[in-house]
Amino acid sequence: MVMDARFAIGSSACLDPPPAHNPIFRIVAHQGNDNGHYIQDADPEEEPEPAVMFPSMRLLVAALLCCCFIALSVSTSNMAVALICMTSCPIHGYGGELRWKPDEEGYVLAAQNAGSLLMLLTGMFADRLNGKLMVCLSLILVIIGNGMLPLMAPSSFWYAVIARLLVGASDACLMPATNSLITRWFPQAERAAAIGLITGGRQIGTLFILPTAGYLCTRKDILNGWPAIFYLSAAISLLIALFWIPIGADKPGKQCCISQRERLYVESRIACESIGKRSDRSRRVPYRQMIRSTPLLAAVFALVCHEYPLVIMLQFLPNYMRDVLGFAPTRNGLMSTLPIACLFISKTLSSSLSSYLTTKRKMDKTFVCKVFNGVASAGLSASILIVPLFNKNEAYLAVGSLSLAMIFAGLHTPGVQTSLVQLAPPFSGVITGWSFFVVAWFGIANKILTKHIVQHEKRGLTLYVLGSSEEWGIVLRVAGVVAALPVVVFSLYGSAEKQHWAAPSSKSSVYSLSNSSRKTSTVSRKSAITNNN
Repeated sequence: MVMDARFAIGSSACLDPPPAHNPIFRIVAHQGNDNGHYIQDADPEEEPEPAVMFPSMRLLVAALLCCCFIALSVSTSNMAVALICMTSCPIHGYGGELRWKPDEEGYVLAAQNAGSLLMLLTGMFADRLNGKLMVCLSLILVIIGNGMLPLMAPSSFWYAVIARLLVGASDACLMPATNSLITRWFPQAERAAAIGLITGGRQIGTLFILPTAGYLCTRKDILNGWPAIFYLSAAISLLIALFWIPIGADKPGKQCCISQRERLYVESRIACESIGKRSDRSRRVPYRQMIRSTPLLAAVFALVCHEYPLVIMLQFLPNYMRDVLGFAPTRNGLMSTLPIACLFISKTLSSSLSSYLTTKRKMDKTFVCKVFNGVASAGLSASILIVPLFNKNEAYLAVGSLSLAMIFAGLHTPGVQTSLVQLAPPFSGVITGWSFFVVAWFGIANKILTKHIVQHEKRGLTLYVLGSSEEWGIVLRVAGVVAALPVVVFSLYGSAEKQHWAAPSSKSSVYSLSNSSRKTSTVSRKSAITNNN
């Protein structure tokens, strides 16, 4: 039987071929007669030319997403410094009017992770909903959360809990939407670098807000000190939203300013990943295969072990520097930024190195991913475990060890974080939602456990929160042991290759393909009858 095909198969179809080779196939429109068609090579002049990363519209989108993470990071990290200025503690210039108990402080800190639990729900729909709108919703939530906290927190700590729940819900919207956008905007070879650039906004935001918050804590003449921290955070989010709304886009085809060359380049590189349309409601998510996927489970486990010590470093570092190292507010804010700066530099450089090794040096993606993650976990664990050995007189050695720990932590970006995006690009939003849902639960337990370990100490006639070096030593040793676990688990079972279950099955696609085949067969039979007559 002669098949009537309206498309010819030519060269250059798939995503990200090795640099020294041309892609194998591509589907191109072909005009022919109804008597039969043939396979031909596409004209090389019609192939999408490589579009450089800089300058490009996708780089601008990455920069805007980085700014969105800056807004989120400012909102998640501001409480780390603000809390020690909001609550009563008469040493080193700290002190506030709020009389919260340690357990209540733990609830306020854990509320952000509780809000992030929504990521299980947002992740399920991230690949179906418009990514641009989800990012907009994320920015709106942080604006509301930061705006309401200083106004209502003095009345009851439960209002602060609600405000932090909104900030956590913002994270639940932003993270899955961003990973879904990355798979639609960036070819596979560029994703590690894109992830490093975009998520680097977390460190940039933290680098900005920690010293700024430490300064504002001492300026009671500026909106009474600590409230100014949250108003500033809300203003930053509002400013970024004003840029994202007109420039951001769900995919290259919906960006009005992108060049045709760049759009065709991106679309041709991701065509073979079967990402599909968001509007295809009949697309099936292979939940059963995902739950049974050993590489996915190993990646989630490694992510939890990676995030657990980071919660200590990002949320409790100012408390540790106050209690054990004895830093004053301004100095505390400045010294807290050093480890964060090391994390940002490390993840940015290591992500670029990973992309270079896989594209230019043609190294195996899984091997590169495992090496980066193994070095990261081992180094992070060792660096954290030596921090309790230093006391107040050796404060700079403690800060140096914490900075070294963050350098190793940055290597997780081309490790497990890249693995989660590469395992199943069509379902990156779902996987992100599941992964960070588990991370959020451990984050809640981490913060409550830390506040349970670090208890009150009575100094004179005043009772206030001031953890001892022994208590903080327990917290850091637990974090160090957890950080070491992926060295074995992810190195044995991790992967950065697209999984066999990652191609989405769609009823509509099957139906369309079946109808197309029947129509083709009918046309071919009619053509054969006409020729015979």
